[in-house]
Amino acid sequence: MKKLFSALLALCLVLCLFPVSASAANSISDYSDTQLKQLYEMVRDEMVKRGLPLAQEITLKEGKFIIGQDIQAGSYTIKCTETFGDTYGNAYSSLGGLFGGDLGGMMNSLGGMMGDLVNAQVEILGDYGTVIKSFELGIGDTSRITLEEGTALQISDGTCVLTAD
Repeated sequence: MKKLFSALLALCLVLCLFPVSASAANSISDYSDTQLKQLYEMVRDEMVKRGLPLAQEITLKEGKFIIGQDIQAGSYTIKCTETFGDTYGNAYSSLGGLFGGDLGGMMNSLGGMMGDLVNAQVEILGDYGTVIKSFELGIGDTSRITLEEGTALQISDGTCVLTAD
């Protein structure tokens, strides 16, 4: 009786493992382009339904991003990685090095000042473009924000990275 039970248990174990090994033979590389796109869309839609972030970090250059279309609603940390002030400042400093003398020193000073004066502008926009919240970020500055569907996030004069909380 014990041998029959052991044999049945072993057979069940082998039969349970067979579908796993058979399905492992199909890899994603075996999918056609159309099948792969359909799989991606299904996974993406399910992640959105569950409220899971689609990406850990999103780099946002200057522009307007619609919440619910371009960016999923949720809580985020936004960090400034580049400002146009620093870009312009580097250009002025380079010109200063080119000219030399008093004019070069003045251009270098202007370049250093630009980085402090021109920060990235971040706005959360509501209906008809009304500004719900607005703030500035310098390079390395962070802020926590909550983005709701039906609003937009607008970045001006810089680049930011959005990280899901």
